[in-house]
Amino acid sequence: MNFSIQGVVSFLQDNDNLIKQLMETAEGATQELTELAGRVDRARGEAKVLVDQLGSVEFSVGKQDETKVRQKALLEAVAALRKKFETYKNDPLRRGIYAAEISNLYVQLANTFNNETIAQIVPFSRNEISTYKDLMKQAILDAASRKKRAAAIKAAAQISKLAIGIAGKLAV
Repeated sequence: MNFSIQGVVSFLQDNDNLIKQLMETAEGATQELTELAGRVDRARGEAKVLVDQLGSVEFSVGKQDETKVRQKALLEAVAALRKKFETYKNDPLRRGIYAAEISNLYVQLANTFNNETIAQIVPFSRNEISTYKDLMKQAILDAASRKKRAAAIKAAAQISKLAIGIAGKLAV
């Protein structure tokens, strides 16, 4: 896991793509859903590594305040569009527009990274770490629910909430 805001954002983008695929998967596509659930498990594993390191790892963050402000605004816009994307489950046109807008925001976010990043300790409180660990617990899929589309989507969404919270803190 890359412990920079870029690494966290990359992880978040990958997980958002996973959620998009999960939501677009047909109900009867058991094999594909099983494979996607496996990806959720791997994402959960990476998220666990990230959460376990919150109190001790140095994250690379932008040193310029305007970069941090821009990154935070872009992350907030991604979070807002993700909510809209999830709200309009039965409107493929709207979902396609939102997915394109989210992708564009990720490109803009990637463009905020430059050679002017520094390693800096970003403090996470025990309460924040506890909240992220609770999200991890909610992301665990038991064997009986693994084939249920809603359970896989919910687990992936919990991981995205975790990652967006961490990325938002790093962008502050």
